[in-house]
Amino acid sequence: MNKRLARRFGIGIGIAALVYLGLALYADWDELRQALAEFHWSLMLPALGLALCNYLIRFLRWQIYLRHTRVPIAWFLSLRIFFCGLVMSITPGKLGEVLKAYLVKLHTGTPLSRTGPIVVAERVTDVVALFVLISIGSLVYRTGFLAVGISAAVTVALLVGLASPAVTRVVLHLVERIPGLRRYGERVEHAYASMRSLLRPGLLLQATLLGILAWFAECVSFAIVLRGFDVSVSVGFATFVYSLSTLVGALLLSPGGLGGTEGSMVVWLRGVGVAKEVAVASTLLVRVATLWFAVFLGAIVLLSDRSLTLQTVEASDLETS
Repeated sequence: MNKRLARRFGIGIGIAALVYLGLALYADWDELRQALAEFHWSLMLPALGLALCNYLIRFLRWQIYLRHTRVPIAWFLSLRIFFCGLVMSITPGKLGEVLKAYLVKLHTGTPLSRTGPIVVAERVTDVVALFVLISIGSLVYRTGFLAVGISAAVTVALLVGLASPAVTRVVLHLVERIPGLRRYGERVEHAYASMRSLLRPGLLLQATLLGILAWFAECVSFAIVLRGFDVSVSVGFATFVYSLSTLVGALLLSPGGLGGTEGSMVVWLRGVGVAKEVAVASTLLVRVATLWFAVFLGAIVLLSDRSLTLQTVEASDLETS
């Protein structure tokens, strides 16, 4: 791992340490430790299993996009590249998102103008999927209608902006007027052409349905973690809180959603009367299952394959070129 990559990974770890230290101080360390000691640890296995289901379903969506863009790559190599992207999900600048596209380019020669839009399409369908889950959870739990309205506005604006050539022309015109970005105008146009093909109704629906299934698996994982603390909640409540918290973390653009996701979860749990030490402990454990488990698996894949390790370093250098 080169210095730039190590520094970015270290920044992500540092942010996580600060967030979790703040949560521990808020909960009181002794009470937090007692809550963790009383957790039914046998329930962590199904929680981790559901998180793994999330990763595999998202990999299936990644494969569908690669096939649609006619990228010639073996599925096993594609799986390894996908998990390499997960290990970088806690780095600033969303390096994990672009890393997959770089590694595909290095292995297949496919230009970034074809693979880069896949990364954007994944995030778009994630936002739409989370909005659907927030809406379903809100209807079941009968709360959070303001959050649903805001989520709907963000989702509609995103889809309209990406699907509208008029809006895109305005954005491209602004990009081309910025001296440092002018040379990227043509690349952005090619990328947008690829993006529009990925947002065709049939493919968008298929990818969104997979996104809903993937993120719902983690919502259920959240419910299981809460049950491990003897907090009896409905799956509808867990779906609403987890989806909304994940979306909040994503919109704040922090690495891995750190800070925004955890804070939102704790606020909602405290709002329904969950003790602060249990709210913090359950938040920490669900993040272990749904974020740090992915980083751990990705690290195993990356470190076990020297060719991917070397190309990951090269990709991190290409990022700033």
